[in-house]
Amino acid sequence: MQCAVCGQRPSEVGLLCEDCRDELSGPVHITPEQVITTNAKPTTAALVDLWGRPHLLDARTLIGRHLDGIGMSVLEGSISRHHAHLAIDPARKSWTLRDLGSANGTTVNEQPVTDSITIRHGDRIGIGHVGFYFIQHAEGLPPVHLDSTASATLRPHERVTMPPPITRPIPEPTGDFAAAEEEHTDVGLPTFDIRMHEPTGGGGGVVEVADRRVQLTTTQFEFFKLLCQRMVDESHQPELVRGFVRSSELVGNLSWDTREPGDNHVKQLVRRVRRALIKSEIGDLIESRHRFGYRLRAIPILH
Repeated sequence: MQCAVCGQRPSEVGLLCEDCRDELSGPVHITPEQVITTNAKPTTAALVDLWGRPHLLDARTLIGRHLDGIGMSVLEGSISRHHAHLAIDPARKSWTLRDLGSANGTTVNEQPVTDSITIRHGDRIGIGHVGFYFIQHAEGLPPVHLDSTASATLRPHERVTMPPPITRPIPEPTGDFAAAEEEHTDVGLPTFDIRMHEPTGGGGGVVEVADRRVQLTTTQFEFFKLLCQRMVDESHQPELVRGFVRSSELVGNLSWDTREPGDNHVKQLVRRVRRALIKSEIGDLIESRHRFGYRLRAIPILH
C-alpha cells in the first residue's frame, strides 16, 4: 500500500511512509495512548498521527487536552484545554481549521493559523507541538495495528540504569525559551551512560547503552557519535533547542559511500540507525525536527 499522504512511497509506519512520518517529529515525545478520539457521527476525513493511525473527524471536531465529551484529546503539555476546532462546510465540501486562542498556537504547513483557514488533503497540522496530517478520504483504508516497534520509546526506568546527573550547571533559559520551557515542564531529556567502541581498523563501531549493544556501520557510527558530542558541547543551550545537527552539516562531515550525498541520503541514514536502535531494544534515540535537524533524545555521559 502507498502512503496515504504523499501517495509516492510505500507505507511503513501505519498509513505513512518513513519520510512523511519523519516530518511529524517534533520537540516533544509522546506515546500512542496520549491521543484519544471519541466520535459521534464520523465523516470520511481524518487526522493521521505519528504512528500512521487515522483519527476520524466528526463534522465539527474540537481538539484539546482532557476533553470531557466528544472530540480529539491530545494529552500533552503544549495543548490547551480547548485548542483548535475543525469543521466541514457542507455546501463547499471543504474543511476549515480555527485556533481557539491556544497558548502555543496552531499551524498548517508550519504557518501560524490566525483566522479560520481552509485545509486540504496532505496538509501538516501542528496542534501545539504535536503534528498530524489531514486526509480528506479515509474510507477504505486498512486498520492500523501498532507492532512492538512502532510505538517503541526509550524508557530509562525499564532499560537503562540511570547514572548520576551531569554536574556541569546548565543556565536557565530566558525570553521566549523560558515561556516554552515553562509550558513543557514534563518534557525533560533523560541522562544516561553511553559507551562507543570504535575498532582501530575502521569498519564502524559498537554503541552501548547500559547492557544493550548495537553494531553500526562507519557512517552510522559517525552520525551517532556526532549527535552525542553535539549534545554534550551545547550544555549551555536551552533544552528545547539543544544538540541539533542540520542535514547540511551531516552531508559535509560524514563518510558517505556516494559521491554526491544529499537530503535523501541523510533521511535514509537516520531511518536505518533508528531501526537498528529499536531492534537492539535500546529505543528510538533519534529526534528529527523540521528546520532544526536531528539530535539525541537524551543527555549522554560519554565513556
